[in-house]
Amino acid sequence: MDLDDSIDPKELKATLGTYKKLAYDFANHDTILKDKTVLSYVAYVLEIPDFEIINLGLDILELFVKNVDNYVHITSTFGVREALDAIINKYSADEPKVVKRAQSVKDDIERMKPPIYNLRSRCRRVIEPKKLKTHVIVLHVQGLLPETRSELESILIRIDGLVSLVVDVEHQRVTMRTLSYVTAKQIAEAIRNNTENMEARLVTRNKFNQEYLVKLVNNGDNGDTDNMPDYLPEEEEQEEEKEGVVSLFTGLRQSASSLYKSTTEFLQTSFYW
Repeated sequence: MDLDDSIDPKELKATLGTYKKLAYDFANHDTILKDKTVLSYVAYVLEIPDFEIINLGLDILELFVKNVDNYVHITSTFGVREALDAIINKYSADEPKVVKRAQSVKDDIERMKPPIYNLRSRCRRVIEPKKLKTHVIVLHVQGLLPETRSELESILIRIDGLVSLVVDVEHQRVTMRTLSYVTAKQIAEAIRNNTENMEARLVTRNKFNQEYLVKLVNNGDNGDTDNMPDYLPEEEEQEEEKEGVVSLFTGLRQSASSLYKSTTEFLQTSFYW
């Protein structure tokens, strides 16, 4: 794939270089990996056909998998192992060194499981991300502006069950992939309870495939929020499909600039230089 025109490859490599430096210190790992956007970003760049970028991404993952405490973070982030599989499948004939590194990282992720995770197959069924059901929630957030974006992101990344997040300020829209137990109403309530001037409404479609907004949180009355859908209908993902990151990250690719901005803003707000 080609890089998004709004992304400067030099800045992208600089961002990855910064993550690599931070990853050398295990004390930084929890802060970095709690923001799911970071690992999603690293997985995303592994799709870019630039081997300097791919190797930087692999460098970062190699540092993260050395810390067994990162296991849940890595395996619960959508796309990391799929990205490694895509490299292995795509470059098996032409780039054996890159393939060997990707395979090694993938094997290390399996080996880093804490012993308790290997005791019973039932435990593996609970924690393996391929077994976890996810869905996509799209919200229109009234009051989302460039100056309020960081405030909104800081609220959303703390929601338990968030897998990935893309914020579109221009259209006041937030697209999230979450575990299936997270509802749109829960997210709307979190936004209402933690902001003064933002309100979230669900973006859904009617039988004519026309978009409309559903009010999720009412003030003082029950309204018509009962029995409303919690997320946009989508085709269920099939585990056996092996199309790599090209298919899995269509949404991320389309919003590459937003993802890039999220990671750079994370660096600016989470660490002091």
